[in-house]
Amino acid sequence: MLSGKDSQEVSNNTVFTNMMSILKPSNGFWPINLDLPYPVYSALSSDEKLPSIFESEPKKRCKKVTACPHFLRKHYAKNMCNNCYHKLGRDKSAWECEHINRKHYAKGLCQMCYLKNYNFSKHLNVVRN
Repeated sequence: MLSGKDSQEVSNNTVFTNMMSILKPSNGFWPINLDLPYPVYSALSSDEKLPSIFESEPKKRCKKVTACPHFLRKHYAKNMCNNCYHKLGRDKSAWECEHINRKHYAKGLCQMCYLKNYNFSKHLNVVRN
């Protein structure tokens, strides 16, 4: 086991001296005792609660989704979530393409024609460069 001098040296070493020896290794003193001290008191282990630094309610309130069954999702438009609005909430028809019976998506086009036009123009920009 340890001699009297070594056991006294081990008992003098704490976690903090071990940390300092790790932070400044030039001293040539490396940690001997790797055991952490037993916690005497912890606010989390008792019935006390830590004070809250946040407000109980946020200042800005988001609109609630009421027109679709997805009330837990984020509001997008017309009291609907993003998915329901794009399926059910749009009421205009496309007028710039031949699909006048489809819903308007963007720039007067239906979704299929808009994406076709968008990808075609994107491809032209890549070819030009």
